[in-house]
Amino acid sequence: MNSIFIDCSLGISGDMLASALVDLGVPNSIFFDNLVSLHIEKKYDFKFNHGDSEGIKGIVCTKSEIQFKESSRSLNDIKNLLFDSSLNDYVKKKSIRVFEILAEAESIVHGNKVSDVHFHELGSMDSILDIVNVCSAIDFLKPYKIYFSKPPSGKGVVSTSHGTLPVPVPTVLEIARQNKISLTVLDDKYLGEITTPTGIALIATFVDKFGQPDNINIKKIGIGLGTRNISRPNFLRALLIDANDDYIDNNKPSYETIISQEAWIDDSTPEDIAILIERLRSSGAIDVISYSVDMKKNRKGICIKLMVHPKNQLLLREVWFNYSTTIGLRENKISRWILPRRTIRHKTTYGEVNIKQVMRPNGQISIKIEHKDLTKISLNTGIPIEEIRKKLIIELSGFNELYDCSF
Repeated sequence: MNSIFIDCSLGISGDMLASALVDLGVPNSIFFDNLVSLHIEKKYDFKFNHGDSEGIKGIVCTKSEIQFKESSRSLNDIKNLLFDSSLNDYVKKKSIRVFEILAEAESIVHGNKVSDVHFHELGSMDSILDIVNVCSAIDFLKPYKIYFSKPPSGKGVVSTSHGTLPVPVPTVLEIARQNKISLTVLDDKYLGEITTPTGIALIATFVDKFGQPDNINIKKIGIGLGTRNISRPNFLRALLIDANDDYIDNNKPSYETIISQEAWIDDSTPEDIAILIERLRSSGAIDVISYSVDMKKNRKGICIKLMVHPKNQLLLREVWFNYSTTIGLRENKISRWILPRRTIRHKTTYGEVNIKQVMRPNGQISIKIEHKDLTKISLNTGIPIEEIRKKLIIELSGFNELYDCSF
């Protein structure tokens, strides 16, 4: 499994990140399909070209002028535009989450309700495409985890539809505050915006961890160039790395707070419930369970419960209310203790398999082979799963020390 490290120490914007992901191997067809999915292929165009910034080679995104008049859009306008598109569910959900983060920050900055927020520059088709393109690229790459360096604050002033504002602009500061994103101070002569609202909202949406992983095996590097000439290299880089970077350095359980969401449903078919559970899992739920319950009027219903990290709480809430028949949702903060663990790939006589390693408080390391890999091997070889499992357990009997792994 691969992870991605986004080095945005010189700045980040939506088009810079999309360009870096193109350089990382995402085909241009993914982005051109987005124009068709959003029904604007005849009104808008862009290209990803090779370029350089102060001698640094990379990919730069150039866009044509929009051939229709732009107007401000509300959050609901953008949600409807995305829901009405033919984008896949993952891209829709993640794109909407980016705009929700922007709207939540704008509502605080301007003292409005989220529903009353109207995007000007951020609601343009240019910004919508930047966000959709990044979400589509990440969906294509399907990284195990995404790491970001801390973004720079920038300095100076910038002209906006609200007039001249200090850098970082209020929306960037509010997103940083709400999502606990530390901004670094760059020793830079350039006066202007280098971390955009779109850029930091994308960080808030996709980050799994800040900082460069301790152990990385770099497979590929993508460079995304900014369009401004700021008298220094203006680029962002994305590194495709091995996922074996969750080094287990202690055997102590860690404590965390997560969110529990629950709904009781008595007016959906079993087929619909199965699809809903799959949507919840694919949208970021840690785990989902279901069981039958007796509801009012002696109706048989289904209780669906899930656990989710706080950063995905609102996204999962959207899935409940848009893709199920429930009209209410129970939410609670819950605490849990978890043992240090990681998933790694290991070569066996049957090929590479994913193995979960867990360190116990007594220092022992237990391993478990991913069932989907056992299933795949069984289907390909005709050998029963239990026989494959026994052979692999014997083969991996000595595979329980940290130094047996590649980090």
